[in-house]
This record gives sequence, C-alpha cells and structure tokens, in this order.
Amino acid sequence: MNIIGLSQANSGCGYHRVLLPLGFMKDVKAHVTNFITEDKIEGIDIMLYNRRCIYDANFDEFRRITGSKVVMDIDDYWLLPPNHLLYGEYNKSRYQIENNIRNADMVTVTNEELRKRVYPLNNNVHVFENAIPFGHNQFTDERREDDRIRIFWSGSITHEHDVKMLRGPVQRLLPYADKIKMVIGGYTDESPLAREIWGRIFSAFTAGGKLPYAKIHGTSPVQYMQLYENADIMVIPLEDSDWHACKSNLKILEAASKRIPVIVSNVRPYNVDKDAPVFWVNSQKDWFFHLKYLILNPEARIEYGNKLYDWAKRHYNLEDINTRRREAFANLCGASAHPRVLSEDGRVGELSPSHTDGVADSVPCVV
Repeated sequence: MNIIGLSQANSGCGYHRVLLPLGFMKDVKAHVTNFITEDKIEGIDIMLYNRRCIYDANFDEFRRITGSKVVMDIDDYWLLPPNHLLYGEYNKSRYQIENNIRNADMVTVTNEELRKRVYPLNNNVHVFENAIPFGHNQFTDERREDDRIRIFWSGSITHEHDVKMLRGPVQRLLPYADKIKMVIGGYTDESPLAREIWGRIFSAFTAGGKLPYAKIHGTSPVQYMQLYENADIMVIPLEDSDWHACKSNLKILEAASKRIPVIVSNVRPYNVDKDAPVFWVNSQKDWFFHLKYLILNPEARIEYGNKLYDWAKRHYNLEDINTRRREAFANLCGASAHPRVLSEDGRVGELSPSHTDGVADSVPCVV
C-alpha cells in the first residue's frame, strides 16, 4: 500500500494519529506532508488525516484524481462543553468536521465512547487506541536526576478546571516542601490570556507559590517527551464528564514510557482499564494520601513505575495496534468506494516527515 498522511508540523494530534502510526507501519510505503505535491499525487492508495485538511471541501475531486481512499482520524469529541476555552472556535467548525466524517471512506477513533458518536454519521468506524513505540525515538525511559522528588503535571491552559482539583491537596504538602518540587510542563506565554490562566494554574499547583516549583515551556511534538524527563511522580486530574470520556489515556502511556508512577482521577477514559497499575483517586483526600505515600517510599516509586511500563507495553504497544490498523487499511483498499460495513466490535520502521513546515487549514487539536 502507498499511504500519504497529512499533518501540520506542530500538531500533537497529527503526530500521534498520523505520523507515528505511518512511521511504524510495516510493509507500506508512507509519506507525511502538509500538502500533496504533483510528484506524490499518483499511486496513492490511502490519504490519512486528522479532523480537518486542505481538501475538506473537495474530497470527491481528490478521489477522482488520485483514485485513493480517504481515511479521517478523529481523537476527540468535536462538540465541546460551553465552559471549554475553545468552545467558540469548535462550534463554528463542527459542521465541517461532521461533513468530513460523512464523506470519509473510513473513520478511525481512539476509544469506544468516541466510536459511538461517530457511528451515526459514518458506520465504517474503527477503534485504534493511542499507542507508544516503546523504546524508540523520544519514548525511552531516560530521566534526569534531581535532588528533590518532582511531582509533575503536563498540559495546556484548557485544563485549568482540572488542575483546580489539586489546590487543597497540595496545601497539605507544605510539611514536605524541603523534599519536593512541583513541575509544570507545557507552559506557554504567547498571549496575555495565556499568562493569566497559567498564573491561576501555578497558584493551584504550588500552594500559591509556597512550594518549590519549576515551569517548563512547551515544545514541538517530536520533542515533548523531554518534559517527562523531569518527573518522579505524575498527577493526572480530570473532571468527570461525557466529553472527557471520549478522550484517550495517552497521558498514562506517556508516563509509562518513562517508568513514572501515576496518580489519576478515577474517571473515563482512564478507568476503562480497571487493571492499570496506577493510584486511583476517588475523592479529594486520595490525592494527598497517594502523594504522601510515594514521596516517603522511593522503592514504591520504582516498583509502580516499572509495573506501569510493563502493563502499557503489553496493552498499548504501537506495533501491535498498527497490525490491526494496517489490516483495516488493506481491507479498505480492496473494497468498493464509500463502504459502510462495520465489524461487530467496531475494530476490524522509522519515518521522518519530508515536509511539515507549512500551515494547513485546520482546527487546533484539543488537549
């Protein structure tokens, strides 16, 4: 198969849903770009993209010229809750996203909850979970040393409401201020609004600045795992909602690749994996209880970091999930145009992008 993927250089969604899957897919010819040039337009079997692309309004013409199938990937529910920072932007583009779903020959998603929402628009939808190429590229278990125990959270300003959950629990960490450091990954200061929201996040996560902390600027998708090198314990707070349920458990997998023990809200999508060796938070007091335990027990940090690595590599290895993805792609290439056939459960090499420095007409990824 000859597969071409469309992605932007700084799209985390494109990185995990287009570039990495194609880069580690065996027995295919793959090319990732942000614009298909004339020398690449012939002989394409599949064009894969995430959410939106430059061919949004012209898929039929693209198929006519190339003879290829169009596979749309979507890794988040496109109807955001009104309190989400990007609600207005996504509300304006929801109809194009829904139109893209309808017009795709196949749609791929990250979990069953999201599949249920796509199915009414296009029933040729397959679940391919987010996965990690453990031990490759930036997904090694390398970490930096520090004289303090680093409690790590990584995200964007869209997670302000989630981080607020930690305000009370981190106040109780003040007696351990000489042992710990609160590390925030993904910081940006590109606008006054961003700086204002980050200020509230810092306050909630550092007990109003009373706890030692470090902030690490966000970086490109091909380098972002460097943030995780500055962690000994990872916290993943998340509000319980139907919208969040459509997300993936990628943050757990990222921590697993670095052998970092995880404390996480016991909500979807994380608690779909009941057997995950993480510290579940069922009430506010659990944040402090688990943090205290891991702060005072270095052997437990090592033990649970290793357990999480082994579990994630067993269940969310990119090579294994890519085997299912490739099989579905191959079946699509042998099927008639616009198939609408769904299996009962909805499932059925290194690559560098040759050109990803342009900006496609796309909605930003929700993280």
